[in-house]
Amino acid sequence: MLYKYTAYKLDEGILKGRLDAKTVAEAREEIVRLGYRPLDVAAAPKLPSREDLFPSLYRVKTGQLSQFARHIAAVLTSGGNLVRALEMLQAEAKNRMMKKTVIAIRRTLDQGGSLSDALREHPLVFNHLFVSIVEVGEFTGRLAPALEQMADILEKEAEARRKAIKTLMYPVAIIGLSLITMAILMMVAMPPLLAVFDRMGTEAPFLTRVIVAIFTQVQDRGVFMFFGFIIFIIAFVLLRRIPSIRFRMDGIQTKLPIIGSLTVAGELGGFSRTVAMLLDAGVSLSNALRLGIAGCKNQVIKKAFLEAEESLLSGHGLTETLKRHPVLPTLFIELVMIGEDSNTLRKTMRDAARTYQQIQEQKLDGLLATLEPMSTLVVGGVVGMIAFSMFVPIYSGLQAFD
Repeated sequence: MLYKYTAYKLDEGILKGRLDAKTVAEAREEIVRLGYRPLDVAAAPKLPSREDLFPSLYRVKTGQLSQFARHIAAVLTSGGNLVRALEMLQAEAKNRMMKKTVIAIRRTLDQGGSLSDALREHPLVFNHLFVSIVEVGEFTGRLAPALEQMADILEKEAEARRKAIKTLMYPVAIIGLSLITMAILMMVAMPPLLAVFDRMGTEAPFLTRVIVAIFTQVQDRGVFMFFGFIIFIIAFVLLRRIPSIRFRMDGIQTKLPIIGSLTVAGELGGFSRTVAMLLDAGVSLSNALRLGIAGCKNQVIKKAFLEAEESLLSGHGLTETLKRHPVLPTLFIELVMIGEDSNTLRKTMRDAARTYQQIQEQKLDGLLATLEPMSTLVVGGVVGMIAFSMFVPIYSGLQAFD
């Protein structure tokens, strides 16, 4: 944080300046170390930066975090030191937030802090799992392998996210283009046809009148519909902040066709991968479970794991508690039971992570295979109906001239 100060020195008199420090006490200590007597120290007024005003534009993406971890791991493995790795990252960073974060990390290291301490000061960039992995790596003297493992996790998460976006991109694009096409047809082609019927003194066919009535309602009440949709989204987001309602929503989500199995596979894959990696790094099972549970987003699945954690801490196993939650598949519970019985939970968690990642990919491929023809049929049907509603009046008009 930036502090402004007024200080005094016998041979220089009163002077003013600014310096970076974590607290006012540290700022005063730094002034004394420079040979001055601090008279007044206060936080310097600071205008919000572009990163503060537009956080979504400057946020550090998963790929950049993965690159950060791999870069440091590569430098350490080749015999370089941490400071040199951060200097290179600072020089190469293109994201403003990432560059500022690396500068702050270097400052913490210069003041005698550890890398995990430095990362912990930036919770918006580095989550609890990232910090914990680094902390374990520092404690065991295996920082480079720990960072490599963290990079693997980040890249797998990013790949799953890219695949999900790719799956939805095609149907969304088709529907969007079809809506534009329908709007153009209704605004450009339909009015002249209706004008012809008015001049002829005849009534348009029923289908044409229905289509025009629907489009007119949308056109007249479009603003209200738009704001109604915005209000619905805001209400949905606010309701999800209420724990009981969010729990029910997440429960419904796990039971939905296709989406439910996708959600469960994604949560179990991420949890298993995190626990396996932490166990490989030497973290105790209780701490590995705690960090794995922290990464769960679905509250129903999270509750199942929390109860299993309580069972473990009270001296009982995980399996019996997990069996009481129908949201968890039998395959996952069997893998946990085998791992507990044979003391190979680290291996079975790796197997579970690999299995559920494959299941998630298969589900996404199946969803894409279903959405593509369905979206094409629905859009084709709607556009065809509108086109038919235009051709019918044309045909009727030609018959009127006979």
